[in-house]
Amino acid sequence: MNNESQGQENDQNGSSLSNGPTTAATTTTTSTQQQEWQQEQQRNEEKSEIAEDEMDEEGLVKKGYDVILCGTGLTQSIVAAALARAGKSILHCDSNEFYGDLDAVHSLGSLREWNSKVVANRTSCEKYHGDDEDDEKGQETSPGHFISLESSECYSSLTINSESNVMSDYYNHAISWEKGMKVETQYGVGTLLATAPTTEQHDRPIESLPVELDDWILANGTRAVVYIGRKNQKMTQSSWDLVPYDAILYREYVEKRQRSFALDIAPRLLLANGEAVDGIVQSGVNEYCEFKSILGLYLFTTITQQEGRKKSSRGGKEIRDDEQVSTLHRVPCSKRDVFQTKLLSPMDKRRLMKFLQIAADYAVSLSLSLQRQDEEPRNDGLEGDIDTDAHANSKAVVGEDMVLSLNERQLRQGRSLHRPQNKTVATLDMETLQQCIKEDMSFGTYLKKHHKLSDNMIDIIIYAMAMGSSSNEKGCEYSTKDGMRDLCKHLQSLGKYGSTAFLTPLYGSGELSQAFCRCAAVHGGTYLLRRGPTRIQLDAKGGVCGVMLPSNDNEDGQGKSEKLILAKHVVAPLQMIKQNGRKTRRVCRRVSIVRGPIVLTNTTEQDTTTNNEQRHIIIIPPGDQCLCNDYVIHGLVLDESVNIAPRSVSTDIPPITVLHLSTFENVHNEGDSSNGSGATVLRNAAKALYGKHCVELYQLTFSHDLYDQQEINVCDSPGLHVCRPSAREGTLVVDNSFVEARRVFEEICPNDTFLMLSSEMDELLKERLAGMHDDGDEEVQMLESAMSMVKASDQS
Repeated sequence: MNNESQGQENDQNGSSLSNGPTTAATTTTTSTQQQEWQQEQQRNEEKSEIAEDEMDEEGLVKKGYDVILCGTGLTQSIVAAALARAGKSILHCDSNEFYGDLDAVHSLGSLREWNSKVVANRTSCEKYHGDDEDDEKGQETSPGHFISLESSECYSSLTINSESNVMSDYYNHAISWEKGMKVETQYGVGTLLATAPTTEQHDRPIESLPVELDDWILANGTRAVVYIGRKNQKMTQSSWDLVPYDAILYREYVEKRQRSFALDIAPRLLLANGEAVDGIVQSGVNEYCEFKSILGLYLFTTITQQEGRKKSSRGGKEIRDDEQVSTLHRVPCSKRDVFQTKLLSPMDKRRLMKFLQIAADYAVSLSLSLQRQDEEPRNDGLEGDIDTDAHANSKAVVGEDMVLSLNERQLRQGRSLHRPQNKTVATLDMETLQQCIKEDMSFGTYLKKHHKLSDNMIDIIIYAMAMGSSSNEKGCEYSTKDGMRDLCKHLQSLGKYGSTAFLTPLYGSGELSQAFCRCAAVHGGTYLLRRGPTRIQLDAKGGVCGVMLPSNDNEDGQGKSEKLILAKHVVAPLQMIKQNGRKTRRVCRRVSIVRGPIVLTNTTEQDTTTNNEQRHIIIIPPGDQCLCNDYVIHGLVLDESVNIAPRSVSTDIPPITVLHLSTFENVHNEGDSSNGSGATVLRNAAKALYGKHCVELYQLTFSHDLYDQQEINVCDSPGLHVCRPSAREGTLVVDNSFVEARRVFEEICPNDTFLMLSSEMDELLKERLAGMHDDGDEEVQMLESAMSMVKASDQS
């Protein structure tokens, strides 16, 4: 990282070179500059010798750091970049050998290694907790003690539910033969015509399966059919002398190209007009990352067919009257989508458009009220958060004098779902909304009572557009204030970079953590991987005085004792600290590698060979009649277009798609780590999404605890800053990490601006760039001096 950062600084330095002097007096000036440069170089060497005296044998500062950060998760990485840009000396530690922690991105091989480490370390972590149980009881009140930390590579709540692939399923007899399945025989690839063994003809092997070969054409134009018998006497699925084609595809195409995958542990998306984009641009991290827009937002729901026989969009089969079918419906992100969707009736479409216009006006009024608050002295509330004052002031903003401003702002944002030009704001509806917010009414009740919206429309607004994560009681845990805040963020992001409101990073969202760590390193941060702190050391008054690093083994095998690194502040994630609050839910995730596209957007839906880029969001509302899920399921579908999967080497091979699914499950007992219901729901949801044209080649399912925000119990030690999980933890939106990072940063640096470069750091970078310019471009300076002498002689 340091070499790349240094190379980047050199490139910036090279682009700032001038063409040299053009007068005769420049010879003396150049010699003077060379003398000053030599003196400056000597001073820099003296400073480096002094700096080396302040370092220990491992390169760590003896006097300590301003801030030590534990774990390289996304929130801690953002805080590290902000602190480094503010001029603070930081040490960023992680026990893993990669950046990102639970926000990391892995290749397929690396993901398997991570899985193996989690399984191997779970037992040791449980034993470690049992040994330290007595010590933890007195940590909060006993001064001069310490706060134990868990290793980020073996969080005690992290559980691997299942891992499988088609090759292992075949050898473990977990695959059943189905008619129409692609198989590979000794004669080539073909299609299985029947699953029941055939014994009618005496010239065929006893108990044989008919297979129609793809590449064998007979003289009459038909395909050749071969009958495959068993290769042994075992009466199992794998005893037949044929192999599923998907198993061969997995072995030849997936396993041999493991490094071409970029699989996120917890995928994240950016709102096009959210805090994440502003922070990335403001910090300069956009120079390290690239993004693409999400193409579509889909709602997976169960409907009842009532118009005779129609074709289903998930396989093309005919449906009987009054039959329930689960299908994907595109969430309207424009007026055209609203009027083209088949999910809503004409009256529902009209009601939805009316509500979205009110929400768009409310979003603009809130942004104007927040701008007015920024101009006035700001309170202690979080910047960018929609607080009570902003909601109260938005009523005064929405007047007839603000109509022109509202329209002009909407024109800049593409007018995706905004009201027509010069149409007045519905002040009565706005007053009703303000009253519901004041009464703390649930979002679902507000939509149903005051806008007469149907259940399908409420699902679209709460779960697809606002990205709510409440349970199956239609937003009962989701207030109108929070719902309108999240919905406004979505509406304000529409039409800025694409047809939807979301952006996805290339090479996986784990690149964001690496990019912010690189930004912190460029601005003087120190990084230490494979060496996470074991505990936070407290002084006699109970305040933070540093962290304890574990022993480090030398190359000769001789270990060193633990080392105390001094610090004024320590930043750690909640899951790393052992005394936590009550466990209420668990986040369940499933990562799948799939053959074929999941979302069919072509005109002919059965044609899966044409270019069909997969960058879609799938939302499954809670209480689905087929899945019986208690919580909303968030799905993210990506493919090679964002460089997270290998590119297709042949048109005969279907494209590879990566599917991420996440949901929640309840923790019924205090000691219950997982009841497995979330993993079962995700498995059934994946099967429902695949249909007939997709096959799962690999999957990994895991889960971890999520704590109640109101009952989180951490040690209140001065200097300790805990990164708490957001109430929307488990959703796809990354902006929550920036909000939490801003809160932690303002606790440490209340007088500095978040992710802005301080004046001291700006001057220091200029000095470094000047020194690098003089040190690395001596030949260029000699050439400039020679050119100036030539020009001076020509002028004379």
